[in-house]
Amino acid sequence: MKITKIQILGNLIGVIPAIYLMYQSISGKLSANPIQTATVITGRTSIYAILFSLYCTPLAQIFKLSVFHRIRKISGLFGFYYAFAHFLMFTLFDYQLNLSWILPEIQQKPFLQIGLIALVALIPLAISSIDIFKRKMGKSWKKLHYAVYLITALTLLHVALASKGDLIDPAILITLYLIAMLFRFPKLRSLRINKLPEWLARINTYLLS
Repeated sequence: MKITKIQILGNLIGVIPAIYLMYQSISGKLSANPIQTATVITGRTSIYAILFSLYCTPLAQIFKLSVFHRIRKISGLFGFYYAFAHFLMFTLFDYQLNLSWILPEIQQKPFLQIGLIALVALIPLAISSIDIFKRKMGKSWKKLHYAVYLITALTLLHVALASKGDLIDPAILITLYLIAMLFRFPKLRSLRINKLPEWLARINTYLLS
């Protein structure tokens, strides 16, 4: 299978937060509480990637840039990767996989329960993104991936409940989510530019090559 330039670029951008975390951790510059900082960074990177993936379809439709269809998959997968890393930070590094510590913590805190549900729900979406599974699923693949809207809402609820009174950041994220969802309504979904600028068309073709 041919690897396109947008796949290379998208994956390079996707690993930047992980490289940053590794470098800061190895150099001892992460923070006074490196595990908590890494947990926050992986969690936020996950929701940013998932939110961006929701914008890819309307961007592809409005600007007639098919490259965004490729970016959507990459962004969505990195959303899952960082969500899983976020989970590992909590269970492995913070609680040493000790179920006698982890389970009571989850039982006592609803935001952890919601976050766990969202992560588990992301797993079939990530697995079905593999081309062979996508082909076998046919039309049911698209129906399954509609679940990302609910999963994103659950993730944002997780963020809001975990923010402990900080309303600004969750409010911004929820607003971005609602705007992305507005583009799913027929009137906004039909928005198109009249003519794609030639330089954009060339970039689109170049990145898909």
